[in-house]
Amino acid sequence: MKQPWAELILLGRKTIEVRSWPTDFRGPLILHTGKKPELEALFRYPDIDASYLGGFVGVAELVNVELFTHASWSRLRSEHMVPGPMPGEAFGWRFRHVRRLKRPVDASGSLKLFPVSENARQAMEF
Repeated sequence: MKQPWAELILLGRKTIEVRSWPTDFRGPLILHTGKKPELEALFRYPDIDASYLGGFVGVAELVNVELFTHASWSRLRSEHMVPGPMPGEAFGWRFRHVRRLKRPVDASGSLKLFPVSENARQAMEF
């Protein structure tokens, strides 16, 4: 997940992550930031510190995934925070019970969902 989206989720300001694909998974997800931020979004949210890149930053419970319609895209904008029109087929991943790690854990990531190494898990403190 690119910054600043991860930081906005950790702050509780963003409760829906927008993805181009669905998942059947429900439950706790460890949040990982990519090595490159989404620059346009960084400029939209200059009040937050989204400087950490390339590792695990927290955990959130994924409680629902729904296909956006044009109506729900507009209605839920304050929760997904993505400006502009809906980007083709899009899915809203709804999170709750978000917890930040005491310290980020540096780690390589991967596209989509991926397993977290035992070493990385042991390094995580809440």
